[in-house]
Amino acid sequence: MKYKIIAIALIGILSGGSLVPTQTYAASPEVKIEDAVLEKEIRAELKLEEGTALDYTNLQKLTSLYPKGKEKIKSVKGLNMAHNLEQLYLPNQEITDISPLGSLYKLTFLAINNNQIQNACPIANLSDLQKLVISNNQIEEIGCFSRLTGLTDLLASNNKIKDILPLTKLKLGWLDVSNNPVADITSISVMNKLRQIYVTKDSLNEKSNALLKQLEQSGIAVNRASASSDEVSGISVLVNDERVLFDLAPLVDAGSTLVQFRPLFEKLGFVIQWDGTTRTIQAEKQGTKITLQVDNPMATLNGNSNTLTVAPRNIEGSIFVPIRFVGEASKFVVTWESSSKTIYLQSTRTIVTPDEKLKVTLGGNWLSRTPPVNSNYQIYAVSSNNALISGSESKTLFDKNLTLDEYEAGIKKMLEAQKITKFYEEKSLTTNGLNAKQFSYSKNGTKGEDFTVTHTIVDGKYNFFNVILFSGELVFSEINKEYQNILQTLEEIKTPYQLSKEKFGALKPTERLLEAAHYYRNLGFFESEKGLTSQEFDNKMLELEKKFTDWNPFDSSEYYDDLAELSLLIADEDRVWVEDWDLDVGKGKNTYLTTLGQWSKISRGAFQPIDIKETWEAEEGPITVSFKLNGQERVIYPEYVGGYMNTYGLLKEINDMIKPSGYQFAVVENDDEEVMVTALKAEEKMKLQQDRYIDFDFITFD
Repeated sequence: MKYKIIAIALIGILSGGSLVPTQTYAASPEVKIEDAVLEKEIRAELKLEEGTALDYTNLQKLTSLYPKGKEKIKSVKGLNMAHNLEQLYLPNQEITDISPLGSLYKLTFLAINNNQIQNACPIANLSDLQKLVISNNQIEEIGCFSRLTGLTDLLASNNKIKDILPLTKLKLGWLDVSNNPVADITSISVMNKLRQIYVTKDSLNEKSNALLKQLEQSGIAVNRASASSDEVSGISVLVNDERVLFDLAPLVDAGSTLVQFRPLFEKLGFVIQWDGTTRTIQAEKQGTKITLQVDNPMATLNGNSNTLTVAPRNIEGSIFVPIRFVGEASKFVVTWESSSKTIYLQSTRTIVTPDEKLKVTLGGNWLSRTPPVNSNYQIYAVSSNNALISGSESKTLFDKNLTLDEYEAGIKKMLEAQKITKFYEEKSLTTNGLNAKQFSYSKNGTKGEDFTVTHTIVDGKYNFFNVILFSGELVFSEINKEYQNILQTLEEIKTPYQLSKEKFGALKPTERLLEAAHYYRNLGFFESEKGLTSQEFDNKMLELEKKFTDWNPFDSSEYYDDLAELSLLIADEDRVWVEDWDLDVGKGKNTYLTTLGQWSKISRGAFQPIDIKETWEAEEGPITVSFKLNGQERVIYPEYVGGYMNTYGLLKEINDMIKPSGYQFAVVENDDEEVMVTALKAEEKMKLQQDRYIDFDFITFD
């Protein structure tokens, strides 16, 4: 309950607040909504009088839409202009194409169940989307959902989904894939936020059914109500946010929780010895040695005796041990969260914010939480009745070079608009070498609780950081001391662009070009020029520079292009493939056939397909690309994306095929929306990232 109170009280601090000027858009005379039923529902929601135009300005007032009429909506074209839409309910309609929804970036809830949708990928870039209901459609491919990084609830029952592997990196708490032909769910063992899953057991393979039983014993509700809302589900145990899977559920005795010893000790990294004669466990890792005996309330830690509140015991042939003693003996902070029935074992750790701009070290008592909806928090962690939040603003977004004092004044002005006018404990300080300003104020909770807020603004080289402690403690001194220590661990992370500019930005255009050319030549590029002397190679590169007539990407005097050296690599046609990201595909064009042939030439022997065939069943697919690779028949079913080739999806599948070769295709997209592909070894890619700060687009490179 404490965490909920804090979350409510935090709303307004850094929530949507920014000193960056807000963009304005010219209103169009009228927005065209293709479907008359949809337009009628929008007008009803906005309470527009008859004769009032449904223009751009009015449409921006639409934040939620739930059609209540009996007539069916068939098209959502035009709804893409409702940029402030946050909640959209369109169940039980006759919708087939959801492409217009792909630009509704403020959506947090979307229900499009019971329609006729086959392709759900147009919504895959809605990173703020938290709850998605797509049940009872005809959806098969959800690989694109791996980009829905904000998703917590996915209800996708009664579709044609076979593979849920792409979901494993999401922070899903509720997953429903029942009545889908899913055979393998073993990948969900790493989904540590999962609390509830619905899946059809009859379709699962043996390993998946075994995992399902473990999940049931480890605090996850399987095919029933969530663990936090029933009395049946057991306790979850997370070690540094990784779930511990048990064959038998944890139990509580006299206020102490006991768990199976082997899964816990293995997760903690102990080497275990079991003596069946004396019924004694010895667990050891560097710096820690624990001895426990069944039915004996005395334990030893590094040779010192400790009295346990509850003795280890044998239950159904498994030895159960008190988790708090084991966790604390292993130098973890042990925290019980009653609302989710979860025991957290956390060590001190360094975390990187999602925007990869800030690094900070937190103690094990701080539990990371999902930020409130519509907040701009990069860090949101709680400890008892305290919360720690952070946000960042890039200095490049401001019209002028703001000083720290000016930025602080702007923040205070925003707070004053929230009726926070009294500031105290104002001071200047340094946080790990960075200048900072700090002040405090009071804020009331929804039930009249008093909270102390300590707000620190850190002046980074490239960003301003707001790091805020929100405390409900009666004794503030201890938590404030911990907060000040946390501030001293802050470290600004430079982006690849910033690192590149610092390293190469001062070079003259020709110097930079030749430095890059020789670097890549030494790495194995420009193999066709290996017979040239160093001077001859320079002369050839200088001839290439003369072709930069409109603008020289190596000239940093007006604008620094961190990807300038890609202009050189494009000339190496034996190693590099370049095309526009929106490469046209279509029935009869044979784009896939041609492209796979070109990729084989730059693959360094890793990808040599033969008998390539490209088949289209209709103008918009389905598409089948078949070929032989290393004697095996291979088939790829490319996703149809509005007439463009899904380069990333295609390369991901090919990379899985060529892993044994040691090479993988790597992708970079430049500012001209060109996609560059080359084949690299893992160590080569790492070297390019370290030396040249190239920000490769993620496909797969394990």
